[in-house]
Amino acid sequence: MALPILIALLTGLLLLPALLGESAVARIEVPTVEPGPKAPTVDGGSKSQRGQQAEATGAARVETQLTEEKKDALRGELQRIAKAYPATYGVVVSDPSTGESVAMGADQRFLAASLNKLPVLMTLYKAAASGEVNLDDEISMQASDVQAYGTGVLYTYPIGYTMTLRECANFLIKKSDNTAWKMLDRYLGRDYIRAELHNAGARSTEYWLPNTTTPEDVLLVLEKISDPSYTTPDLSAEMLNLMANTDFEDRLPQLLPEGTRVSHKIGYYGSTFADAGVVLPEGSRDAKNAYFIVVMASETSESASRAATQEMSLATYRILSEPAHSNASEAPDN
Repeated sequence: MALPILIALLTGLLLLPALLGESAVARIEVPTVEPGPKAPTVDGGSKSQRGQQAEATGAARVETQLTEEKKDALRGELQRIAKAYPATYGVVVSDPSTGESVAMGADQRFLAASLNKLPVLMTLYKAAASGEVNLDDEISMQASDVQAYGTGVLYTYPIGYTMTLRECANFLIKKSDNTAWKMLDRYLGRDYIRAELHNAGARSTEYWLPNTTTPEDVLLVLEKISDPSYTTPDLSAEMLNLMANTDFEDRLPQLLPEGTRVSHKIGYYGSTFADAGVVLPEGSRDAKNAYFIVVMASETSESASRAATQEMSLATYRILSEPAHSNASEAPDN
């Protein structure tokens, strides 16, 4: 994605007020599948806690490009954290300003769980951009839409409850609402969603059954959502707004400094846990400082995966926040 496009989008996003309401908690209906192999190799490719970590991290990002030096440092940190919390990991960090990335098991397949709501969001807003749907059109809840399990609140609403497509998208992302997912899945059609995923380049994703994906494909979907030329600047900003300040802020955002904007989506089912998003650092209005991060883990516990995701997110933030070092000798600060 071209840097000027991302700059235009995130500048607009910072000025766009939050459009829709708040959000609640759940697990997406998915079958059990065998996880991928363990121990992938790494290649080049509480609010109080936040305050303490912010002090240690520093006030503002100085320079965020993934230089070779930073890539090496990040690889080492990802490996260290993965070793501390044993699991099968798929991780990718991408710098849109350079196209550089650091990856760990990013081509492995994992249960998508509620990450499968991102392709639905992407497809709905792409259809709105092309004029195929109007986000202010209404959709009514049918009995077959009700998903009385896991995250969400719409299953408590009466059959026939009507809302706009935009409001349904709000439930889908803010609350990770499973009934909202079923409503939009029905409205758009699974073949239509699969076709849009294919067009976006996410060809290792099996939307719905068996509902698997790879970190690389999740990154592609995030890039499309963040790209104003894929939909429109306003629609891209609206999607990113929906993904910020959700009901699930205890993973990627948890240890980052206050003021850091994380537009993200979580997913979890059984022993698989994930969080994926675009991060705009504390106090930054410069889209050159944004980066993408996807963390997926299987064969682990919720507490261990949460800690690993938090630490990988913080390590990424810290490393990308450090000024690049030149090869010239420097006098010590002391």
